[in-house]
Amino acid sequence: MCMYNISLKDELLSETRRSFANEADMNAWLQQQVEALLVAYNASQQATRQKARLAIDAMRRQSEENGNAAMTLDDINDEINQARKARKVAV
Repeated sequence: MCMYNISLKDELLSETRRSFANEADMNAWLQQQVEALLVAYNASQQATRQKARLAIDAMRRQSEENGNAAMTLDDINDEINQARKARKVAV
């Protein structure tokens, strides 16, 4: 088990201590709260990474379907520049 030292406001801790019968109960509650926050945070991060993977897969499939999956970065930049020039001419 890891140990972390954190700083908390004295007034906040004093007020919270009043809700517990002893220091051990408060420590157990604090540990439980921090662990719950870490579980929620890790789940959120995992969901974010999964969404990103799905988006990348979708973009890859779309690129393959459009026939431009083999384009280099220079090719893509050239296409973008040509589209911008065409838009300027049209305006």
